[in-house]
Amino acid sequence: MHTIDWVVIALYGVVVLAVGWFTGRGHQTQDDMFLGSRRIPAWAAFGSMVATEISAATFIAVPALGYSGAHGWSYLQFGLGSLCARIFLVYFFLRVFYELGVVTVYQFLRRRFGRGVELGASWMFLIGRVVASGTRLFIAALAFATVTGRSMEESIVVAGGLAAAYTLVGGIRAVIWTDVIQGAVFVIAACAAVVVLGSAAEGGWSEIFEAASFEEKTTIFHVATTPLQGTSALDMIASIFGQTHPLWVALLGGFFLTLATHGTDQDMVQRLLTTRNSDKGGAALVASGVAAIPVAAVFLMIGTGLWFYYQTGGGFTGAYSIADKDRIFPLFVLHEMPAGLRGLIFAGLFAAAMSSMDSALNSLATTWVVNVRGDEHASLGTIRITTIVFAVTLNAAAIGCVRYRAVLDGTEMTLIGIALGSMTVLYGGLLGAFLVGLLTPRGSAASVLTGMLVSAAVGIGLMLQPAYLDGRVVIAWPWWIIIGTVVSFAIGGSALGSPQDSEPNRSPL
Repeated sequence: MHTIDWVVIALYGVVVLAVGWFTGRGHQTQDDMFLGSRRIPAWAAFGSMVATEISAATFIAVPALGYSGAHGWSYLQFGLGSLCARIFLVYFFLRVFYELGVVTVYQFLRRRFGRGVELGASWMFLIGRVVASGTRLFIAALAFATVTGRSMEESIVVAGGLAAAYTLVGGIRAVIWTDVIQGAVFVIAACAAVVVLGSAAEGGWSEIFEAASFEEKTTIFHVATTPLQGTSALDMIASIFGQTHPLWVALLGGFFLTLATHGTDQDMVQRLLTTRNSDKGGAALVASGVAAIPVAAVFLMIGTGLWFYYQTGGGFTGAYSIADKDRIFPLFVLHEMPAGLRGLIFAGLFAAAMSSMDSALNSLATTWVVNVRGDEHASLGTIRITTIVFAVTLNAAAIGCVRYRAVLDGTEMTLIGIALGSMTVLYGGLLGAFLVGLLTPRGSAASVLTGMLVSAAVGIGLMLQPAYLDGRVVIAWPWWIIIGTVVSFAIGGSALGSPQDSEPNRSPL
């Protein structure tokens, strides 16, 4: 790394910390820390949503997908399912949350089913969010370790510490405004990489796409499944549920995953609740879904450009190994990008990592204080101590992912599968509970809690497939959230609801 690269990264860090301090200065109340007093503009909430959704997983894992996967561009199909889910969420979830005036989405479950379900859902979110955000921090650390030569563990601690610093000061307001800056930085950085890769090919991007198209690497829509070999029971299951690229799988998976992440995950919903009303929050939600598709396409372009660059020789001298495809983008940036731009792109990577970390810390602290402790008037000291505890917990989860990835070496699981799959383990149970409460008059505290717990057990079993199936994944990650939701909904809705719950959408308790 050239000195100018470190200067660019340092300047970025200073700007982010300054914005975090500036937005958090003065007297802060719990309402400021958790909801920004509901005065955040819709466009800022939109920018924060985009920044958080396009995490380090997108920055590192999506180029790796475009580089190595024959079906890499099929990832965009998930965006279509996600967009449909966002429209559904505006009408059936977000408006109810605003009508009830909740600080966290789990307060809805308390009013619908009682304190026990609120606590169960809150703990499932806390565990699921720690796992999911820890995974993203781990993926960012892959790049940090590549750049600095430091260990993965050291890289995790440094990345997590910086995001925790400004979150402690400014709460959700600092999270949103720093996310706006970070989102702009990593989009600009990604576009810079696209320009450099295009200029490395004699015929520019037209030559790259022509070669990639010939290899069927840029096909977006896959209607048919790929036939699998074998006649065993596992082979038959895998032929139906083991692939992620068919269109119908992606649409269903993207729809259910977004219902869970943007309807039951406090991390995502919290920034929507900072706007003045559900219309503004809904506009931010749908707009971020539209924007996510072209942004994901840019990162897939980077992966395709990397494939062409190394396939044709480009300027590659063989001075470094490209065997680890998960590090292919940071390796290219480190060794091939010009000074200055290299610093900008790594600043973008840091932005992606911190935009996921900061919001996770704030939502975890909010859920702990409001739902688990039941304290709607907590002091700033309590909130900040809670944030520090979760920062340490996320670092520990990310370090645990280092060990988990070692177990998965040589298996069929990709980084993007790890990142998205980690979110589905517990979220199917949450989504099933919310669907019972919002869409039906049925469900009791006992049935809903049982549904969430059974769904969680199923999700854990699905995530650990490679460990007990000799590295195989016979049920792909898009199905995990669908199966978990169906299990939770079926069990949760099996009991009759109480009379006062007959119109849950219109009757705040």
